[in-house]
Amino acid sequence: MLLKPGRGFFFAIVLSSVAPVAGATALAVDPMTVLIREYSRGNGSYEYLNSGTDESYARYILDRPSSPYANIKWSLLPSPDTPTRRAIESVSTQEHPVNLRDLHDMKVWDLGFTKAHIASETFRMPQELRYVPGAWSIVKAGIEPDIYAQAIRNQGLEHPAMTANYALAAQLLRAKLAATPPSLWKIRGLRHDVLDRFVGGEFMLAHDFHYLIQFLDGALATWDAGSTSAYGFRQLPAPLRLGRIAAAYRQRLPFEHEPCMEDDTHDPEHAGEGTFDRRPLCFDDATDRAIHVWYAHELVQELAAIHDRANGAPTLAERMAAPLRSSRQGWIGIPRPSAIAEVTRIEVVEAKVTGQLLVEGDVSYRDAFGASRRALRLSCGMRP
Repeated sequence: MLLKPGRGFFFAIVLSSVAPVAGATALAVDPMTVLIREYSRGNGSYEYLNSGTDESYARYILDRPSSPYANIKWSLLPSPDTPTRRAIESVSTQEHPVNLRDLHDMKVWDLGFTKAHIASETFRMPQELRYVPGAWSIVKAGIEPDIYAQAIRNQGLEHPAMTANYALAAQLLRAKLAATPPSLWKIRGLRHDVLDRFVGGEFMLAHDFHYLIQFLDGALATWDAGSTSAYGFRQLPAPLRLGRIAAAYRQRLPFEHEPCMEDDTHDPEHAGEGTFDRRPLCFDDATDRAIHVWYAHELVQELAAIHDRANGAPTLAERMAAPLRSSRQGWIGIPRPSAIAEVTRIEVVEAKVTGQLLVEGDVSYRDAFGASRRALRLSCGMRP
């Protein structure tokens, strides 16, 4: 079985901290979905879905799983079993054959175990971003330079997590509009006028704020992996993109003590270690999922600090906060901040994937219900 450490037939060797090469995994392949589908066809999905936890997988992948600055362990992968071979065959083409290592690297990337810098000899940082703090996080988030800059003009930098939501929503809307024939925009609820006002720096209506966050909600509710970003790399899932772009905005603000050293590695004396250590992370040296944990707490703190006034026109911060409080992040995150961070856990991802596959008739109700129950236990503060 691929990528689940519970079977005990691999050897892990710490060889390198370099992330998987993004260009090599930029194919439109979602390993989580294809693996669960193939195990289900072989009546092995129940065993696959219950063979490990997010913690056990992190121990398999990282050299220091509890550290936000953990490096990836290079692992000698086992010979693929029958469902895994079928999965590889189903996603391989003559032009783009996929092997076991590719599938492994894709899953590691999608689940947020890599860092900001992208190992690719062909990529050159866009001129507009070359000297911008947090440029690698902007690229990793797949936010184009004009949307990145306009979000600052529109929403400011005082609330980096909230500004990140609107930047990502605008980027997602642009991508959806580009992929949809204009004749279908109206019937599919795609508002090009909202994007035009955002990018053009026009006054944003209250409806515009709500529309963008509702649009983002749709992306956060599903698991969508394997697409190609605006920079030609494998695109991160939406929750991890939120963390990355929020980090980029935070890097525009001053730090009491710079958390990164000149080589972009974390400074042990000043960089936060996550969890209860509230010092700022060195975002360039932190994994995507560690940054998403930071983002989750940052968003809740930003929302908690904004209080609606009884009289007078609402401030920009109040207009930004209102849609977020009623969004899925607001509903699950304000009562329990760690709930936002948990959306990147394997158990939650598998619940989303099996839910989609159940609709398509590719997994049983038992498997989908079991995966959903595991994820719900997390929302109740329980570990599987």
